[in-house]
Amino acid sequence: MYAVMSFSHKKIDIALREKIAIPQEQLEEFYEDLLNTFPAIQECIILSTCNRFELVFFEDYLDFLALIEWIAKKKNIDFDLLQKNVEIFKGVDAIRHIFSVASSLDSLVVGETQITGQLKGAYKYSYDHRFCNKELTRLVHFAFKCAASVRTQTQISKNPTSVASVAISQFLDICSDSQKGKAIVVGTGEIGLLSVKHLLAHQFEVVLVSRTKESCYKICEELNDPRISVSAFSDLPQLINEYPYLFTATGAPHAIITQEMIQETSFKRYWFDLALPRDIGEIENNNIALYVIDDLQEIVSKNICKREEELKEAQAIVERFICDFYKWCESLKVEPIIKSFREKARECCLKELNRAIKKHYLPQEYEESVARILHNAFNKFLHHPTIYIKTIKENPESDFILDNVKKLFDLNQEDFFKNPYKCEGYFKEKKD
Repeated sequence: MYAVMSFSHKKIDIALREKIAIPQEQLEEFYEDLLNTFPAIQECIILSTCNRFELVFFEDYLDFLALIEWIAKKKNIDFDLLQKNVEIFKGVDAIRHIFSVASSLDSLVVGETQITGQLKGAYKYSYDHRFCNKELTRLVHFAFKCAASVRTQTQISKNPTSVASVAISQFLDICSDSQKGKAIVVGTGEIGLLSVKHLLAHQFEVVLVSRTKESCYKICEELNDPRISVSAFSDLPQLINEYPYLFTATGAPHAIITQEMIQETSFKRYWFDLALPRDIGEIENNNIALYVIDDLQEIVSKNICKREEELKEAQAIVERFICDFYKWCESLKVEPIIKSFREKARECCLKELNRAIKKHYLPQEYEESVARILHNAFNKFLHHPTIYIKTIKENPESDFILDNVKKLFDLNQEDFFKNPYKCEGYFKEKKD
């Protein structure tokens, strides 16, 4: 059965999400410990972003309370706190949740497209490390199809909004035109890049900072804007005390800006920490206004209200895809497909036999003997395909093969997997 255990922005604050989050270098060990501890989990995908930590399962009678307790101990978090704030989805509710997540209907910023790429990355990691197999492969690929339909059939992603754009909107509300100047952007991932683009669009100059200058110069080359300058990461302590505006979005496992780095200034500073774990540690300075992801909720709520009609349309698409998913899974059962193409072979043989008799190519009295010969012939011809299909039915690739078998034998089924196991072009995409 499909199931999801979710800890998201809807129920837990950023401090708790930080504690639950798993650094990339610890992800494989976490997977292995999880699957060894809970044999009821047959397949698993871990989706960990700044707004959610979710475990997507194909499981057999999993003890969810025991799993919550295991996570609580592993992350040194109070069990009651986790239990109170977890959301658990099973069966069709789990499918609906994943389709909604992939379509960015469950995002902090409804309509943003970053989450689809994050789910693709999470699936790819799990698939490459053999933590998921056929069942979750089916689920996420259909989720990607659903997300694509939501994007093309609704306006929910028109003028796409992101965490970065929401932060800039909040920033512009507190910053007058006369205060525009230079802003520091730390981090060259997707959020960092979007922050730079939005700041430039609103006539700010940008000082771009990263641990690797090469990634900064790559962005400069891509945007080709003279208002971007690059500074070394070692210059950060000086920069944060020199300029009033700061946007950070790195993948650092710990704070990169601490109280010790802060000096008193004559001007008010506005800092936006868009990272998880947070880039800016606990600071005490009345002259610094610090905003984190959870502080952007007011603008997010306005965004949801504006897109209410599109949201209803998108949810209807999700419901349709849930029905299609069940129909498609049913269509991929091996035995009906084998029966169908063998029956088609039998019908073709008998049709040609009857035609031969009507045309007097063959005497009527030979009908039974020739029918037996034809039956034995197509049985031998179809023996290997039949055995092969039966042996691969548990492999993820079987869905792709079975779809093509139906197409090859003209069994009148829709071709859902055009190029599976590549996440709809994931490997061609530039990594964030």
